[in-house]
Amino acid sequence: MPIFMKSSGSDTDILIFEPGMVGHRLTWLRYITEDFLELGYKITWAVDFRPGAKDIIEEQLAAVLPEISILSVFNEEGQWRGGSKLKSLEECQRICQANQVFLNEFDEIASNLLRRAAMGLFPPHALKGRLSGVYFRPRFLTAPRWPIGNIMKAVGFRRLCEQGWFRHIYLVDEYLFSSQKNKQEGLFHFLPDPWSGDYSLRSADTRKALDIPLHKVVFLHYGMEDQRKGLHLVVEALEASASDSRIFLLCAGKISHDPRLLEKLAALESRGMVKLINRYVSDEEERLCFCAADGVLLPYIHHYGSSGVLSRAAAAGKMVIVSDEGLLARRVRDHHLGLLFQTNDVHELRQRMRDVVSLNQAEWDQFRVMSLKYAGTCSREAFREALFAPLRSSIPH
Repeated sequence: MPIFMKSSGSDTDILIFEPGMVGHRLTWLRYITEDFLELGYKITWAVDFRPGAKDIIEEQLAAVLPEISILSVFNEEGQWRGGSKLKSLEECQRICQANQVFLNEFDEIASNLLRRAAMGLFPPHALKGRLSGVYFRPRFLTAPRWPIGNIMKAVGFRRLCEQGWFRHIYLVDEYLFSSQKNKQEGLFHFLPDPWSGDYSLRSADTRKALDIPLHKVVFLHYGMEDQRKGLHLVVEALEASASDSRIFLLCAGKISHDPRLLEKLAALESRGMVKLINRYVSDEEERLCFCAADGVLLPYIHHYGSSGVLSRAAAAGKMVIVSDEGLLARRVRDHHLGLLFQTNDVHELRQRMRDVVSLNQAEWDQFRVMSLKYAGTCSREAFREALFAPLRSSIPH
């Protein structure tokens, strides 16, 4: 059973709510936990602690487990405590009596919370004035007047703000933060999408470790399988570039739901054009992949918001090829981090890959300089400082 200790009622007693397991979830949970511990907070996690999920947490987050208390967001029957996600959050807060509640991903409850508030249905009173978190996809802030769902969310959010339900909302979009910071005094804060670890490993060493060619231009596609990540576009571009022996793809991340895509990758791998690491990639292997690459591909389709892949590419000093839309394109353009191509355009993606192959040394060096400069803005230290900034007045001295 989960282990927990009742809060003392101090303002530095905090419940961190994170029922998810995939993507960036556990990495961010570790970062945020480490930083709150450094600030002197007493932490309780509300997480998925069912068999299977429990094993993953204990494996990946072992270093911080001795310093925290844990509650499961699910009951013994595997259902949400109280019957819903929001009720589970309320019950976990009631059990541990934490004075603050931090949602590792505020999106978990945002849609339902804001829609209900628009209709005059407010959260459990015990959560009032306690809620903080990271809001990754606040689409209604970007487009508050359309579609109709965004209008409702905007109304609900305004009502919750007026009644003082929130403490701190962190946005991972610096441009959106700039447009919103004066609309709700002291509520919004910018939090960079961070990287951590040593990304300065020598390319030749990491390529040998991964058994990939030393003398080709290596592109990395990194992350879990998802149609919007655009891996199928990369595969089509490679199939059309079969005659170019200089191009090589390193594909790392779990792919399991698209047999046809796997067949195509296997065919390209048999021709010496691809190295596929089709499984969960450890932190150490992740760094090997980024350091081994010459360029990193983010051919995302209608992606909203940030991406930790861009931060890691920058940390390794690697240029990127990115779909020309949204936040990622704006960052690439403003910070000179790489090349852009029209979303979903395989021909243009293939051409950008060929453009990279043709870069001269001065151009490679310039991309490296700009990437490392940008990496400084989203380092682990920059993340910690941004998280701390609005909390300093409540930290005991």
